[in-house]
Amino acid sequence: MPEDNEEEEQTESSPLDDAEYLEAAYHGDELVEGGATQAEIGEEHGVTSSTVSHYMKKHEITTRANSVSDERLEDPEWLEEQYVDEEKTMQEIADEVGCSDGTVMRRLHKFDIEVRRSATESDDEEEAEPAEAEE
Repeated sequence: MPEDNEEEEQTESSPLDDAEYLEAAYHGDELVEGGATQAEIGEEHGVTSSTVSHYMKKHEITTRANSVSDERLEDPEWLEEQYVDEEKTMQEIADEVGCSDGTVMRRLHKFDIEVRRSATESDDEEEAEPAEAEE
């Protein structure tokens, strides 16, 4: 039995499970250096900004979603260059500007930038095209 207790003591919960910590890290307070983006918090804990977003929703922590912290997301030319020309993923762009991939997707839609289909759908279409050409 003592071994079981040792295992329980060694099990650490993620700081992201702590609503007070997460809110302080995101919004800031006197005890925790704050005002960090979800991406910065994720980087500190070895997770993506999407994972941080999940915990924030779980703890019902309000976000700064209505204010864009990085003006590049309001620049359709920059966004198109990143997503279309450089073929970055939504998550890569999100990590760069410090937001969630959902925010990037909303901006792509806002600026009528066509969202790429998943690799699986593209692969299926490519396989179907040669067969049609042979007929």
